[in-house]
Amino acid sequence: MFSIDLNDWNIYNENINIIEGRILMKLLENIFAIALVAFLAYVGIDFNAKKDVPVKPKTPTFSQFMTCDIGENWSNRYAMVDEWNDIEVSGMSGALGHRVYAGDDGANDGTVSWQLLWDSKQKADAFWNNGPTDEFKAWADRHRSVMVCDGEGRRNYDVDFPRPENKQGEWDGDGAFVSVVYQCNFTTSTEDGPVPMEDKEEGKRLMRALYGEFMDYVDKEDKDASWHIWSTTGKRGPYSFGVYTHNGENPEPFMDYDFYWMNYYESDAEANARLGRWLETGADLQAKFDEFSTCEESLIYTNSAVLFPDLSDE
Repeated sequence: MFSIDLNDWNIYNENINIIEGRILMKLLENIFAIALVAFLAYVGIDFNAKKDVPVKPKTPTFSQFMTCDIGENWSNRYAMVDEWNDIEVSGMSGALGHRVYAGDDGANDGTVSWQLLWDSKQKADAFWNNGPTDEFKAWADRHRSVMVCDGEGRRNYDVDFPRPENKQGEWDGDGAFVSVVYQCNFTTSTEDGPVPMEDKEEGKRLMRALYGEFMDYVDKEDKDASWHIWSTTGKRGPYSFGVYTHNGENPEPFMDYDFYWMNYYESDAEANARLGRWLETGADLQAKFDEFSTCEESLIYTNSAVLFPDLSDE
């Protein structure tokens, strides 16, 4: 018959208790370790952290144009622009390049306009007053055979870009577009015809008061495009515009005009189609513009390009 010594039984129970105690202690250690890791992970979370948001460029309020002479290595302009994009300039919202191809006696005269867009005049002044950085000087020196710009003769303008980006339509993304420039003066209508307006600020006020009505006209034209015989795709291409008024005195002959209205289109064909529609359907609105402004009949066409400068969030 099976039997066990009482002393052995007590030793066995003690060993079992020791083993159970060790198991319980190990279990508690594991639970504590898991809890500690979870706690550290929790406190490491920044609940106030914001998601990364792409830098959104500010709408420019000030712009400068420089006339640039094209050099013998103009074909290297893409490399020049690529390096330009790596130069960070505080307050610069963007840059554009323009070359006139129609409507001006200076078309194809070996020059191009380099346009700088600034958040404010103060930012532009700070850039020029501080003088070019070493990086900027090195870039300009490397590409003197591509083009040389007349920085001292730059023209200064206040600029309005009234049309919201989400209303402009889809640009194709290659940066190339067409600018059509109206050269205009503020005038007052009289029985003898328009005469120069003495109060230029009043002219600006009257012009800005018509932005909303003009944009409503453009929106309606875009919406109704599929019903028009001139539309081959059922819609109009992208469109935007900018209005430039002098900020201070600019070099001659640019002061011959009080403001420049620039329309932006994706192509020459799109520009001509929209301008044709304006002549057909915009007479009433044109009459309202004519009450305070007179523009040259000859329009200036330029091949233009967005230079895609790097943006800094400031």
